[in-house]
Amino acid sequence: VAAAKPAAIAVAEAAAPGDERENGAPVRFGVTDPISLGLPTQAELGLTAQLQEDLRRDAPLEAQETLQDRTSVLIDLRSIVLKWIYEVSLQEGLDEESARMAGAKIFTFGSYRLGLISPGSDIDALCVAPRHVSREAFFSALAPKLAEHPDVADLTPVPDAYVPIIKLKMRGVEIDLLFARLMLQQVPEHLESLNDDNLLRNLDDKTVRSLNGCRVADHILALVPSAERFRETLRLVKAWAKRRGIYSNVLGFFGGITWAILVARVCQLYPYYTTAALVKRFFRVYDRWNWKNPVVLCPIREMPTTPGLMAFKVWNPKQYPQDRLHLMPIITPAFPSMNSTHNVSETTRRIISEELGRAYSVVEKVEKGEAIWPDVYRPLPFFSMFRNYLHIEVLAKSQQVFTRWMGWVESKLRHLVKHLERVPSVQVRPWPNYLKFEDAEFPHATATFMGLTVHGHGTVNFRHPVGQFVEIINSWPDFQELRSEVELRVRHCRRSELPEYVPEDGPKPRRKAPKTAQQR
Repeated sequence: VAAAKPAAIAVAEAAAPGDERENGAPVRFGVTDPISLGLPTQAELGLTAQLQEDLRRDAPLEAQETLQDRTSVLIDLRSIVLKWIYEVSLQEGLDEESARMAGAKIFTFGSYRLGLISPGSDIDALCVAPRHVSREAFFSALAPKLAEHPDVADLTPVPDAYVPIIKLKMRGVEIDLLFARLMLQQVPEHLESLNDDNLLRNLDDKTVRSLNGCRVADHILALVPSAERFRETLRLVKAWAKRRGIYSNVLGFFGGITWAILVARVCQLYPYYTTAALVKRFFRVYDRWNWKNPVVLCPIREMPTTPGLMAFKVWNPKQYPQDRLHLMPIITPAFPSMNSTHNVSETTRRIISEELGRAYSVVEKVEKGEAIWPDVYRPLPFFSMFRNYLHIEVLAKSQQVFTRWMGWVESKLRHLVKHLERVPSVQVRPWPNYLKFEDAEFPHATATFMGLTVHGHGTVNFRHPVGQFVEIINSWPDFQELRSEVELRVRHCRRSELPEYVPEDGPKPRRKAPKTAQQR
């Protein structure tokens, strides 16, 4: 499936007034020819220098010293994993030499692999093991081994997740650790990449999903003309998406890998452009994108006749009716290609589209000297924008239970959005940024909010959509066992009734100050 070159955008490129630029050598990245081979103009180089300065201040990357700490944590994590692999290998009947040679590797993916590591961010990591080491052993033996380690804290295994995971902190660094068992007798030391499709032969779906993050990140970096310009552009886009409240795959917005694919595609279309020019084209291309066409970085490959690979489902709207229902298809580049945005709803599509349009208009002003780069990613004043809010609090008595409970509730919030979409005269604005707060009974507590716009003058009853959502939440498999340790509170409130822990983000305070004796 190939996305057609956006004709309107190509025409606009050709007709841009005063945009005298030389062309670079003909190149092609991705599924179409570039829209422009233009080289940077002096004006764009100046705008890029200013953008780089603003990003250093507003979206800083991890310092070299703390990067070395993270590298050291990963080395120590691998050392623990290798000891575990050795023990499991002996239990499985391997001799001493074979057990020592069985091997394991830790691969990274996500922002860490893409080279965009912000201070305090977590590390997405994958433990790759040989075929005699099972996922069950990962949770039953490695998890306790890690929990006993003096450098490890807040360890929570989540074996039933869509992608099974162990969450932990090691020397203060948060790590999300996935597991993949390859059909290899041993994991060789020289295995530097998981891009060989043959590694996927006869693997189960959970293992393929676990491998997907590493494979996708490596493919993206291989498919862009310049990794440095890609990273810089993505850095601004991520800062913008987070501050404007549209960075969350689970809630139906776009997650990190989706934003990375979108930026990579624009880099392919403008292979010689500077960061400032790529940022402008990013917002223009997707503000005008026809979402009947998927965004793809390379041809989508199917393996219908390859033994061990032909059973994997690849995104294909001609073959699978459910794939035709996807509202903003953005396809991962590694086999088996999947749509990274299947959670997008009508509501989140509307909000993303509005934010892309707003950002493009601000970037145009930046170009004219009528605005500055921080105006593009100025935080959305969410708690000043609505008269009505839905206020959702998630609480638990222990960190481990909270992590599992929060994961369950978070994964179901998009269903609440869909139920609210069906209420006549109501528009909903989900907010993906959570607020921690203190509660007398539950040591672990966080809150999320949804802005509500009610059109007309009638009264709206939210009891039914909220009741449907609570029913879904109560179907949590662990609910009966842990119901005394968790709580969910959902209520409708006006802006003036928002709790004290919600920050003031608008020009007017939410509550009127009490009158003094003189004023009375």
